[in-house]
Amino acid sequence: MEFKATEAEGKLLSDGIQKIVVVRQENKNKPCAPVVLSVVDIFLSVFVVTPLVVFVWRGSWLYMDVQAQYFPLMPCFFIGMAVHVILALSQDVLHAAIVESDKHWSLKIVSHFLRRFYTYVFLNITVFHWRGGWGLIDSYLHIQFTKDSVAEKEGIHWFLMIWVACFITLIVIKGLRNAIAPPFAICIDKGNYVFKFPTMFKRTNKQSSLLAILDCFFSVGVMGNLVVTLWRGLWVLIDLILLPDNFIWSSWSSLVLGLLVIGLVFRLQNFMKNLCTKTSGLTKIVIADFYIILSCIAIILYWRGVWNVTNIYFLPDDPELSGILSHFIGYMFLVVLGCSNSLLVRGVYIDGKEPNGECVVLPCQYLRIIFEQEDSCEEEESDLGTIKMMNSVEV
Repeated sequence: MEFKATEAEGKLLSDGIQKIVVVRQENKNKPCAPVVLSVVDIFLSVFVVTPLVVFVWRGSWLYMDVQAQYFPLMPCFFIGMAVHVILALSQDVLHAAIVESDKHWSLKIVSHFLRRFYTYVFLNITVFHWRGGWGLIDSYLHIQFTKDSVAEKEGIHWFLMIWVACFITLIVIKGLRNAIAPPFAICIDKGNYVFKFPTMFKRTNKQSSLLAILDCFFSVGVMGNLVVTLWRGLWVLIDLILLPDNFIWSSWSSLVLGLLVIGLVFRLQNFMKNLCTKTSGLTKIVIADFYIILSCIAIILYWRGVWNVTNIYFLPDDPELSGILSHFIGYMFLVVLGCSNSLLVRGVYIDGKEPNGECVVLPCQYLRIIFEQEDSCEEEESDLGTIKMMNSVEV
């Protein structure tokens, strides 16, 4: 016997469905929600995620410095680059094997463990690469340092000339954007974000294995090392300019100035986005590069401040223990927060490529992505429930 709803029941059900749709539309149209989430994301990025990222990097770097006999600069540099190239070449295979095949609950557990293991390995080979690169630059260009590891002016001119050449090269090949790091770039630990990252020419093994290998070598060996040199140069310049005779005041000044310039960068974002939307070609790239350079200065000021202040106050008499605790505490908190991928330096991005001013939009969304994913799941469930109700009315 088929059940048929009365007109009153049908009208009531229809009104209910309409109210659900109206409420959903009202929630989407609330202007304050995205603004609040953006502000919270900025504060989380600046005051939580970025310090944790610096703690992890500092911990790995400091431990390798203390145990320098086991981590020689030249082998670390080449091992870091080589493993980075291998992971870049195998990203599609890893994504298919680990992310797309984790349907069963047991496979999901294994997949979760493998993702964390991958991130941890990638983090350490990145520190290998960067520490090796910085150490080789300092060694071969004879950069002198104080007992607090602050660069001195003596013999610095050769390094500055090479740094300027690398800086100009990055501008010419439109690669400045690759120097961006937290707090202006946050990457969450979701399936599609773990293994995949773009290379310079976006060649894949399916197209040509040789071209894919050359693409990965260029992305890591050329673009990656240009970014390493850019960061080293800005760090050394800040050492030379910002109260070089007082390490403690220099460190705190770097921290405070970094926060101020970070605030300025976020404040200018909409203005710069509108400028880039209204312009095109060379003018757009110049505007985007200016904004990226300002962002890089803010990042390195803040990183240097957090790094040095931690050196000063966190177990200064036991650098090995300080490094170990800094590394593991920071890493565990980032895993809990679900953004440990923010530790990684990978991928190649082209300056001014995105349309409508998106080239200067800083990817530091955390809560917004999480809430959008939850809203998407809720909407799918609600739509399914609505369809079921409509079907029951029509029966």
